[in-house]
Amino acid sequence: MAAQALSVALSSALIGGIAGALGALLMFLIDWVTKLGWGADVLMGFPSGSPVALQLLIPVLVGVIIGALRLRGAEPLPELHSTLEELHHQSSIKIQIKSSHLLLGLLALIGGGTIGPEALLSRAVAEWSVGLSRWRWLKNLPHRASCSVSGVLGLFGLPLIGGIALAERPERPMPSSLWRWLPGISSGIAGFAAFQGLTRFGSGELGVPYVWPSDSQQLLVHLFWALVLGLLGGSIGLIFLHWRKICEAGLQRRLPNPFSQAILTGIVIGIISQLQPLALFSGEQQITPMLQKEFAIGASGFILLGILKLASCGLCLSSGWVGGLFFPLIFSACSIAQGLALGWPDLIPEQVATSSMAAAIQSAVLGQALLPILITAGVLKGHAMGGAMVGSVVGLGLRQISLPRSSD
Repeated sequence: MAAQALSVALSSALIGGIAGALGALLMFLIDWVTKLGWGADVLMGFPSGSPVALQLLIPVLVGVIIGALRLRGAEPLPELHSTLEELHHQSSIKIQIKSSHLLLGLLALIGGGTIGPEALLSRAVAEWSVGLSRWRWLKNLPHRASCSVSGVLGLFGLPLIGGIALAERPERPMPSSLWRWLPGISSGIAGFAAFQGLTRFGSGELGVPYVWPSDSQQLLVHLFWALVLGLLGGSIGLIFLHWRKICEAGLQRRLPNPFSQAILTGIVIGIISQLQPLALFSGEQQITPMLQKEFAIGASGFILLGILKLASCGLCLSSGWVGGLFFPLIFSACSIAQGLALGWPDLIPEQVATSSMAAAIQSAVLGQALLPILITAGVLKGHAMGGAMVGSVVGLGLRQISLPRSSD
């Protein structure tokens, strides 16, 4: 048993490390192309410094290309939960290598789509692992595709994310078997350690210290607001799910042609680039300057920014601009939380609002509890973890009450 566990752990770590390298190269490519088109400011979380004509042209042109490819039968990139679902059932057997997945996912990201990179990265390494499995030396390595996905998810700042993403499902929130956890955790640690370093976690969101409650009364106040804002974040998550259904049904009814859908989204993104450029892209880069108070936006502006981010994300996902959900959801929750804290500074504790809403909106959308806590901890660097734990549980409970028969 011990020898088998060691063998699984070592082979998983090898695959996770390789996947981490491939994921890092793919992220470099995305950043490089984004910098060419939108300017270096975007990679630091600020509005694009490129000419206005280019900001309008890029998303429309990308929309034309995405639409033309889809019109010719190209399949859009599967979302992360779809990739994980395929791996849950038959490992890599159901994973089919399709160049359209990677091309359309890459186009959506560099075109300014309000989506995250995790769906593209996970699908890319899963499909690459299927191709590599043709090598005789790699045929006997267990869990190839699963460990590849876990290793690349480790790039996002927390080594356990990949393992939990592969082990936890809405109908099985807390798997107990070691064999469900070990491959993903081993490969996730390898991918994280090799290409992120083990010093990023635990210092708070890039120098923003967490102020602990000084007495029992303040602790109760923080707990109260974690519950209240957890309910709010969970409710926003459920509204987002409903909004996606509205977008999909509306587009199919009014614009059944995938070409028209993709171009419409490109036009909307171009308009957003001028009205509120901070709503573009995944939100990953914008979270840090937002929490460090580098955006001159008022309370209502932050709330509207968060709502716009969610609305545009739902439109992207419904029209072929497919990508990840994690960062857009977290950015939206943080933005709305910042707005509420600015509007009622003497009433709502900002740090608790941010962490509880960020975790709650994810748990309501994903139908999971542990994964949102870890993702929130990874993005916020362990900031206000108490609020994240409360928010995740509240968001999941709200989903289970509201959508008892739902499954992802």
